[in-house]
Amino acid sequence: MILKCLVVDDEPVARKGIAGYVAQTPFLSLEGTCKSALEANEVLHREKIDLLFLDIQMPDITGIDFLRSLENPPATIFTTAYRDYAIEGFELNALDYLVKPISFQRFLKAANKAQSFFEMQRQPAPKPAEVVGPEYFFIKSDGQFIRIKLADVLYFESEKDYVFIYTEQKRYLTLLSLKQLEKELPSERFLRVHRSFLVSLDKVDLVDGSNLVIKNKRIPVSRSLQELIFNTLIAGRLWKREL
Repeated sequence: MILKCLVVDDEPVARKGIAGYVAQTPFLSLEGTCKSALEANEVLHREKIDLLFLDIQMPDITGIDFLRSLENPPATIFTTAYRDYAIEGFELNALDYLVKPISFQRFLKAANKAQSFFEMQRQPAPKPAEVVGPEYFFIKSDGQFIRIKLADVLYFESEKDYVFIYTEQKRYLTLLSLKQLEKELPSERFLRVHRSFLVSLDKVDLVDGSNLVIKNKRIPVSRSLQELIFNTLIAGRLWKREL
C-alpha cells in the first residue's frame, strides 16, 4: 500500500528535508508541500491525503489548532522544534511526534508506524471470540462451594497460602495459589502483575507508572512488567482512530 503524503511546514529547509525523506521511502508518495495550514487546508479539500507531516509552530494558525479544526483529518505525524507539545499531539491521536532536527532513521521509524497503522485498518474486523471455557469457577470457602463469575472478578491478592478474591459484590478467602489461578484463568483477560496480585484487565481504571488502580485500590506492578502493561492496556488503543 502506498500512502499519499502532504508535508506542511513554514520553513523551506524543513519542508525540503521531510519531502526528501518521503521520496526515499518506497511506501510513501509525496503529493505536495505547503508553507502554511491555510494552504494545506485547500489541498485537503481537493485531494485524498493519507498521511500528514505537520509542523506545529506556524504563522496564522498552529498545527495543533489546524488539526483540531479538521472534521476528518488524515493520519498525522507532528514535526516540531519543541518537545512541549507532545502531550497535546498524542491527545489528538497523532501517530508520532518528531523533534527537529529529524534524522532519517527516526523519520523511517515513524513512517513504519504509519504503515502498520494503515495495514491494521485494512484488516477485516475480528469475529466475536468463542467462549473456550466456562465463564465461572467454584471455590471452597467456609466449608461451602461458591460459584464466582469471571466477569465479576476485579483482582486476586495472595496472602501466604491463601488468596483473597475481590469481586464487584464482595471479598472471598480460599486456599489457593496465584500460580494455580494463573494457569487456569484465560490469559487474555487476567494478568499476573506482581508476585501478590493477579488482575482482571477489563477492570483497570487507571495506569499510573508503577501502579494500577481498580475501584480505588492501588495495585503495584513489577518493574519488569510495566512496559507489557502499557502495551497491553494503552498503546494499542492510542492507535485507534476513525479516518
